[in-house]
Amino acid sequence: MKAPESRRAMRPVEKADPLADVAVLFMALDEERIQNLFDRLDEPEIRVVSRAMANLGKVDIEQVERVIGRFRNEVGRTGAVIGTAESTERLLRRLLPNEKVSEIMDEIRGPEGKTMWEKLANISPEVLATYLRTELAQTAAVILAKLPAQHAARVLALLPKASVDEIILRMVRMDSIQKGVLQDIEQTLQKEFITNLNRSYERDSSQIVAEIMNRADKSLVDQLMKQIEAREPHAASRIKRIMFTFDDLIRVDRSTFATLVAECPVDKLQIALTAASPDLRELFLGSMSARAATLMREEIENMPGQRRKTVEDAQTDIITIAKRLSDEGRIFILEEDEIGGE
Repeated sequence: MKAPESRRAMRPVEKADPLADVAVLFMALDEERIQNLFDRLDEPEIRVVSRAMANLGKVDIEQVERVIGRFRNEVGRTGAVIGTAESTERLLRRLLPNEKVSEIMDEIRGPEGKTMWEKLANISPEVLATYLRTELAQTAAVILAKLPAQHAARVLALLPKASVDEIILRMVRMDSIQKGVLQDIEQTLQKEFITNLNRSYERDSSQIVAEIMNRADKSLVDQLMKQIEAREPHAASRIKRIMFTFDDLIRVDRSTFATLVAECPVDKLQIALTAASPDLRELFLGSMSARAATLMREEIENMPGQRRKTVEDAQTDIITIAKRLSDEGRIFILEEDEIGGE
């Protein structure tokens, strides 16, 4: 079987989905015809069509012909069409001001190019819980059902007990989520939550301080944390929860730890482990093959003394890899109170 030309899977265009039909039509026509169509649309309609085009994926020629039969000759010359965020953006930049295109594409991609639900999974539980407190129980149930279980559990823990009881009952009774309902919720989230969140830059002062602390010299971190703990104990507690140090890698879920090890450059890992706790070092070595672990152990034992900054830089590189893998959903970082339950 011939390999697919695109990493995005070929999917049928459902007859009941008029937006998919519109997206196929736009992607198949030339720019002049598309310009004529855009001129007849208002801004909200352009946004809807643009999102449909970006999410279209690959549509084979037979499906294209069924959807837009009267443009058969034009489509036949073009062949299959592929709707992606990149092709949609190129097209929009020929038709709309750059500022407007950037705004539309930001809504389509979401922060860091993620989908709506991936973005929600990376918003802090505190921020998400604050938003859900004002939503209907049914809406909250749908949103939480779309989140990773671990993240949803953390959000639930921050909601009022009466609300949690009702939301859980709604989730239990939820057989399936109708497509129309899901689309309405996505649009509402984008308009009322994600867009406003992006514009207000939702990180609070504790998050900003924690990020600075993660990149500061350890001696400076210790000094500053003592001051914060003495004067602002509540803020200190929150900063500690947000901060992520090399020792915190012990919290990486054991079932995904090997993924972290596989992503770490060997030379960086060797240096980083010279100053690791015995438990964390053995966790890394135990996630390797016996031969690789033996070689790593010998390298660490025979390695000359390293400057503190060299070790800290290596550990920072490993932390950065862990955060990226966590954002991608390839590893899971547990809370401290979850580790004992493994």
